[in-house]
Amino acid sequence: MNYLKVACTGALLIGSLTILSAEENNVPIGNVLGSTGNVFPEGKSRFVIKHVSVIKNNAYNGDDEVDDSLDRTMSVNQTNFLYRYGLGYGFDIRVIATYVQKSLNFTKMGTDIGLDNSGLGDSKIVSRYELLNQKKGAPLFLTVGAGIKLPTGSTDKTFSTDLGDMGPSSTQTMQLGSGSYDFISEIGATKILPNSRVDAHIMYTKTSEGDNDYQFGDTLQWNLGYSYATSKTLDLQIELDGLHTGKNQSGGVDVDNTGGNFVYITPGIHIIPRKKYDLSLGYAYMIHRDNNYNYNSTSNSGGVSEDYKFVVRAGYNF
Repeated sequence: MNYLKVACTGALLIGSLTILSAEENNVPIGNVLGSTGNVFPEGKSRFVIKHVSVIKNNAYNGDDEVDDSLDRTMSVNQTNFLYRYGLGYGFDIRVIATYVQKSLNFTKMGTDIGLDNSGLGDSKIVSRYELLNQKKGAPLFLTVGAGIKLPTGSTDKTFSTDLGDMGPSSTQTMQLGSGSYDFISEIGATKILPNSRVDAHIMYTKTSEGDNDYQFGDTLQWNLGYSYATSKTLDLQIELDGLHTGKNQSGGVDVDNTGGNFVYITPGIHIIPRKKYDLSLGYAYMIHRDNNYNYNSTSNSGGVSEDYKFVVRAGYNF
């Protein structure tokens, strides 16, 4: 990856944003893919629908694209329904339910196989506490949080194919949930500037063994973003998003072709037709990939991972 090119592109975009003429000191909306360092004021609420679409068409060993003897393609569409409420005393709470659609197509023994699954996914409950508040004289907003992922998604679907049934134990990544209770911790920071803001956030998820004797790897997600309000109704943003995932385990043994480190650059826009309503669009393009995979040179089977994500988010404040 050409880090210098990425840095220069980001600097030029930010520079172009700062010369735009804003009508007044408008505070833009935060990152579309990542999160922020704010806590909701007491009694304030927000409802969000956020849809993320991922397409996986290529196999990789590290950052090198390789031939895939199975000719796999996979799509994952996840819609999050989030309700957030300010509890007071520096706390707020987020409740997140998900709807998941998964599709996997591949060729085995000369036979084309397609697997599809959709329905309710796993849920999350996360509470956040405010350590610093810029409105109260601090240099920035700073928060910490903790929560839990609940196993509300099903894990028992059996797929019928031309080569016979494929049970849950061999198709865990196609199930809608993990079957595990996972623990979440986070820290976030936000700096409000004239007509703009900088947001940074880190979230770590410690997983446990779930259904089908399977455990997904721990994850570390981070993001750093800059948003600029061109007017009361339009914000522009540039965001850097990272994801580290550990190897999955089946029966206590590492699963090949799982885990890795991934970095995206995410330009986006935020449209605010009214103060209570907003719509955000983002395109996350992968700029760094390090698949933590054991490449099988005999079968030419690397790990399938995405090149980009599309994000659509609609919010309502009340």
